[in-house]
Amino acid sequence: MAAKIARRGSPPATPASGGDDHVGALPDALLHHILSFLPAQQVVRTCVLARRWLDLWKSSSGLRVVGADGKEPVRFEDVRVFVDNLLLLRGCSPLETLELTFSGGSIDMLRVRLWIRHAMLCKVRVLLLKISGAPTWFQQGEPALVSEHLTRLVLRGIVFNDDDFLDFSRCPSLQDLNLMICSFENTRRISSKSLKHLVIMGASFSSRTRIDAPNLECLQLQVHWGRIPVLEKMPSLVLAIVNVDSSCLDTCSRANYGDCGDESCRGCIQDGSSSVLLQGLSETQALVLTATTRMYVIRRDLKRCPTFRQLKTLVLNEYWCVPDIHPLKCILEHSPVLEALCLLLFSQVYNFLNEQLLHCKTIMLI
Repeated sequence: MAAKIARRGSPPATPASGGDDHVGALPDALLHHILSFLPAQQVVRTCVLARRWLDLWKSSSGLRVVGADGKEPVRFEDVRVFVDNLLLLRGCSPLETLELTFSGGSIDMLRVRLWIRHAMLCKVRVLLLKISGAPTWFQQGEPALVSEHLTRLVLRGIVFNDDDFLDFSRCPSLQDLNLMICSFENTRRISSKSLKHLVIMGASFSSRTRIDAPNLECLQLQVHWGRIPVLEKMPSLVLAIVNVDSSCLDTCSRANYGDCGDESCRGCIQDGSSSVLLQGLSETQALVLTATTRMYVIRRDLKRCPTFRQLKTLVLNEYWCVPDIHPLKCILEHSPVLEALCLLLFSQVYNFLNEQLLHCKTIMLI
């Protein structure tokens, strides 16, 4: 016989050809996924590859408006018209991810909000808006996001002028919120009932903002400047990492607990009946808490220290031991199931700690 009979179960033979379009042979869904990792400017250019690619880019599962290298920000003015046309031609095709990474000091936030609203119509699940350079303001009365599909939101370099935009009650699927190098001006509350993970890094708070996220499981908070926010109860909290920089305004040279009695003192807390940090952190299983010795909020909270009934791992810095060991002693007395304690200390304070750490199973001094 001129042709051999293939064995049962063997794959069918394919002709060898150096000109085969292996990428073009992939299914549309896989190509849409691959295109979602490229900058949008490059994705659009694929329309010239072949007839099949003419409209393929319109259904990409992600849009990344970034620099040509895919990492650096792009100047807003350089892509303003491009993004307008991109969204117009794309229509309302479903969208998994929208990333907008801009630089420059003249960003038209009204136009950006229109782009975001369009993404909401496309049922976007992940939204990233990152701005480098001059701070960009969300104007007072900026309407809150409304989406049943949004699960992750990342914002960088934004100034919030009130708390309207930070009310996420109309985003019932939102679980991951990341606020990087943002300023909160006259912001009273950040609230979400669905949130599981919250990261606020390099933040500035001009007033005492309340964080209301009762279902939070993981919190990372770094206060760079201003007032430390009030943490509401978080009964599902598993891990909390809180760092307060030396630029915090919660300092008073006349009182150790923020209660000097002078109503004009900008450093002290006028409402002395409520906890700022510790009550909201009291349900966590693991806690990293570092601060500077000038900051009184923790010392004030310790006067009515809650019991950390589930806390098993605790990481602290020298704030808890210098100039005296009372803060460390207090939190240890209120941590009945603590198993591991890590102290980030200078060598001079080692000798002060031995008597207070005997009931811990694991101790690490760094």
